[in-house]
Amino acid sequence: MRAIARSLFCLGLLLAGYVLGSLPLSRPSLLQAAQQAEPLPNAIRDRLRDTDRNLSETMQVLQDEKRYVPAIQGLNAFATSVGGVDAVADLESGQGVDPETFAGLYAGQALAEVAEHLARDAEGHMTYKNKIVRVYSSMRLRQLFSLRGEFAPIGAASTKRAAAAPKKETEAAPEKGKDE
Repeated sequence: MRAIARSLFCLGLLLAGYVLGSLPLSRPSLLQAAQQAEPLPNAIRDRLRDTDRNLSETMQVLQDEKRYVPAIQGLNAFATSVGGVDAVADLESGQGVDPETFAGLYAGQALAEVAEHLARDAEGHMTYKNKIVRVYSSMRLRQLFSLRGEFAPIGAASTKRAAAAPKKETEAAPEKGKDE
């Protein structure tokens, strides 16, 4: 009799846990969170439009100069900000592509002449002419980020310079203490 009562009690707890867990009271809905997000102020929207226009114009100049050969539709801010890349040649080599091209390919934004050579292998990896599509190596990415830093406005500190500044100040502080 005790075993039956204990089993019924455990089954009741399990059922209560299932019912309470399935109630939507404790989980925020992703859809609700997206709907509740405040729209961007007009000043920010205007700056974003200006930035997009400037990047688009720069990307077109890079394409005209054959410094940027796209593999995806639309704006590639990363490739533009580093002075251009040949994304199609990068795909052909199998050595990797820039992060934005990689994302665009996976999001279905490939140009028609590129899309005809895209497929998936048995493990689900995207391939281009039977070569797995990868992001550039970390060394190549570091080179490109360094190159992008050269194009930054003179007044804007790059991440590398900003990170190096506190080290110099902390190293300089003990020296000042010794001199005083």
